[in-house]
Amino acid sequence: MEAEIRFGDFVREVSLRQTHISFNELAAYPKLDNKIVPINRQNEKLKVSLKDIYRILGPYTTVRFVDQVKAVIPLAIYLMFFQIFILRQGIADAALICGGLLSVMVGLMLFMEGLKLGLMPFGETIGNTLPVKSPLVVVLGISFLLGVGVTFAEPAIGALKAAGQIVSVEKAPYLYAMLNEYSGALVLMVGAGVGLAAILGTLRFVYDWSLKPLIYLSLIPVLLLTGYVGIFDPELAKIIGVAWDCGAVTTGPVTVPLVLSLGIGVASVVGRGDSSLSGFG
Repeated sequence: MEAEIRFGDFVREVSLRQTHISFNELAAYPKLDNKIVPINRQNEKLKVSLKDIYRILGPYTTVRFVDQVKAVIPLAIYLMFFQIFILRQGIADAALICGGLLSVMVGLMLFMEGLKLGLMPFGETIGNTLPVKSPLVVVLGISFLLGVGVTFAEPAIGALKAAGQIVSVEKAPYLYAMLNEYSGALVLMVGAGVGLAAILGTLRFVYDWSLKPLIYLSLIPVLLLTGYVGIFDPELAKIIGVAWDCGAVTTGPVTVPLVLSLGIGVASVVGRGDSSLSGFG
């Protein structure tokens, strides 16, 4: 089965620095007797030195680590200058911050590689296989469950729940209750919203719906409701921010790759429109 790859990924892979290593350098030569006949013995374990490990993994990891350096370092420099020149504060615990940035870059490198090799092929395989072998109702149910599941796995959801600990119950009682006492229900409702969006995206592919009406029908009522609550209910107005933040945290590093790959898989099976550029929207 042929697979398409992005030209940028192809160029990045073929441009890796490669070093050829002879197998004789990795394995010891067999001992010979006086008649130049190898002495029979048990096979020895293959020994790989740290230098050889670097030669093998270095070209593979260097490119991926440099990508994360290019993404993190500019942001770190911006925050440093902002703190020094705008906030007029020095950088405390610089060594600890540098160690944290290094850990972030290494973690992002491993995380992105895991998404590329594990999560995205998983979603695309489901999108390719499920519509062929199962009826539409099953496809919609699986899409909904995936939307709920990836929301619980989203790291930003945990950060949102942790933010509830700094909310004052006297100043914002509804917000405090939502982020502390009913945090599980909040995450479940956010997951249900993602699952519903996945269902609508699947139906859009099946029935060839346009994306614009779906955006208008969902966004305009939300904007009207936000304006009404902000003007006529001061207490509920305090949860408007977290309501919109819940929509932002669902577009995180776990939800987006899985939903995007699932949409690409479904689009390739349905075969309507430009499936190579399709997504759930």
